[in-house]
Amino acid sequence: MYKLKSTARRAGSLLAAVGVVLGTFSSFAAPAFADALNPLTERSLTLSSSAPGWDNTDGSGNSTYAAPNSGANGQKTGNTFQFKVSTDSSSSNPVKGFSFQYCTAPAGTCSAPGNDGTTDNGDGTYTRGSDSAADHKSDLNVASSSPTQVDNSGNAFVDTDGNVVAIPNRNDSQGNFVILDNHTGSWAQSDGTWTMAVTNNEDGQQVGGGTTPGGDGSQVGDDALVTGKKNYITLTNATGLNLPAGTGVKVIFFGTDNNYITNPGEGAFFVKINDYKSDTSLTDANILDGGVTVANVMNLSIEIQTKVLETMSFSVGTVDPDTLNDSQLNTASDGKYTVHGICNPILGGMSPSDPQNTLLLGDENQENSLSTEHTFSTHSYFRLSSNASAGATVYYAGNTLSNTEGDKIAPIGATKQTPSIGTEQFGLALDETNKDQAPTGTPTNSNPNYAVDYSVERTSGHVFESGADNTASGILAGTGVDASVAADMSTASITTFKKPSLMVAIGDHDYDGNGATSLRPATNYNNGSGVVNGGEGYSHADDNTDHSVNTSFAFDPNSDHIPVPLASEDQSVVDCATGKIRYIGNIAATTPAGIYTTKVNYIAAPQY
Repeated sequence: MYKLKSTARRAGSLLAAVGVVLGTFSSFAAPAFADALNPLTERSLTLSSSAPGWDNTDGSGNSTYAAPNSGANGQKTGNTFQFKVSTDSSSSNPVKGFSFQYCTAPAGTCSAPGNDGTTDNGDGTYTRGSDSAADHKSDLNVASSSPTQVDNSGNAFVDTDGNVVAIPNRNDSQGNFVILDNHTGSWAQSDGTWTMAVTNNEDGQQVGGGTTPGGDGSQVGDDALVTGKKNYITLTNATGLNLPAGTGVKVIFFGTDNNYITNPGEGAFFVKINDYKSDTSLTDANILDGGVTVANVMNLSIEIQTKVLETMSFSVGTVDPDTLNDSQLNTASDGKYTVHGICNPILGGMSPSDPQNTLLLGDENQENSLSTEHTFSTHSYFRLSSNASAGATVYYAGNTLSNTEGDKIAPIGATKQTPSIGTEQFGLALDETNKDQAPTGTPTNSNPNYAVDYSVERTSGHVFESGADNTASGILAGTGVDASVAADMSTASITTFKKPSLMVAIGDHDYDGNGATSLRPATNYNNGSGVVNGGEGYSHADDNTDHSVNTSFAFDPNSDHIPVPLASEDQSVVDCATGKIRYIGNIAATTPAGIYTTKVNYIAAPQY
């Protein structure tokens, strides 16, 4: 245990003793130094890590995820000093400099902390050892390469309460130190430009051979107990700060790749702090406040180990349960779900008695047959959740529509094309928003992601879109889900659970409130939202305006043997991402008659 005594108190006792002497010998004149009269008060030192300097790895022993300025990295730390000034420099003698000297003791001569040890070269010289994780050795060292001041404009890094809210980039592009004060009642970056310099300053110590420490770790005397490492930081500003007495000051050194402070290998260390009225001569004669220290102790981090096992949920079907009311949900799930839960799986139909995962494509009034006069469409869904840290990819595999005679409706191919009436086509694409539900750009239900909405392709005279969920009862405006979901989730508004993705979204239901990550559609499958028919006389019921085709689809004929990527996320876990897949069919006048079928399989591949 290290018992730290207040240097300020000791200085006060000394002054009392001197006062007695002065009273007895009136002819004796003793100088009263400012640092003894005016110590910095309410001082503290906060480390970004108290791990010893030889320890710079995470729990798995890997340095990759133990970034500079992080708790696991004792090799590249940041230090935050906070104190109040005692001298009133509001009208004269502004504060133009600060010094921070790292020592093994709070008073007396200063030796830099560290336990690297020295080697006797046998010729009167000594060499300081190197930091070694294997030997649990490290010396305190201030590494400084072109240090620059952080720009805290708009409180980007430190807020008005003095709290650090962001860390500068580790590549030093945003600087690595900042000085703040609260003379106006809140913390703000200090005025002027500050210059940072570092050197070795080990008081009165001698190195082997009788020279002074050079800072390069060589020629260090064993008896001198010095490291030769850089232990002294100065900050200077030609303009200076006019600070009333009692003003708080905060100096933050951020740990970055090239500017950082390496902790000593063990034990306590002390930092002597002074402020000065000069920016060119940081000597005792120019000290305003100081003669005091702050302390800290090195401790090895507590290592905790556990496991999170891989998980994945992937469902494919023709009905999204969140577009159903509770009654329909109960029926479609055969009683398994009576109310909506978190990320219920996609269902196979509106009723257990319906053919599961079966879609009918074509004119409902003509036995679901295709026509040379219109493009027909239908849709299915998938839902994916995975805790794979590198995301996941959804693939499709299958063949085009074909009959028992071997006749096939030509697949569009690997490159997307617009629907073309009278030309054989089979294709699919992701309907990632419901912008298709209102070609004017304002969706009928204002859905940010997707919904079962037939206001374009399934209206009077335009029944070209079919689906297993034709009878879905209703969509809550603005959400893309049925109103009952909100009640089942015990919330006043489902919008508190659903957030549009920042990426090109397929549509995600974010029930945990963490901002779910959507999947990004592949380039050739990203335009399934819109009009698949169009032209003169094809008008939207709301605006009675003709609209042209604005969608495109693809289908790779090789997908039956080589699955084709449909959508992916490669940066994060995927949280309940729901995709609506739209299919189109067109025939030519010469397409052979028959019953055409196909199966399209969807495959999810997490990336761990």
